[in-house]
Amino acid sequence: MHMKRGWIPWLAAAIVCALVIGARQFLIQPPEVAHRCDAATLTFFASGPWWCSLRAAIIMSYAWGGLFYAAIVLSCAALLIRRASTGFVTLVVGLVAIVWYTYEAGAVAITIGTLVFARAQATSITQPLRVDR
Repeated sequence: MHMKRGWIPWLAAAIVCALVIGARQFLIQPPEVAHRCDAATLTFFASGPWWCSLRAAIIMSYAWGGLFYAAIVLSCAALLIRRASTGFVTLVVGLVAIVWYTYEAGAVAITIGTLVFARAQATSITQPLRVDR
């Protein structure tokens, strides 16, 4: 049963990556979007449309190094804990970091997250089920 559903987390990571790329292409980069969200009010409570606050939060996560630190801390946690869930979260944060301009830490997080998640997934598939009597 694990093998049949083993692709679902990988698909979820790909969907998250596609959403983050969409946010970058349609919310972060276009100059007309930047002009609607006045640069002088770059705070979490930006003036303008509702999505200006979301845009400001995304930009500040890069500018303040939040993605860098999250990717590094999660990479260390994944190496220490070695659980599938930690590996998956590390992989997803690494994908977000790569797309949102934090290349070095994102690459480390993707590599470590993928290896830890794949190893944990493979271990759960190959281990025989225990039946306690």
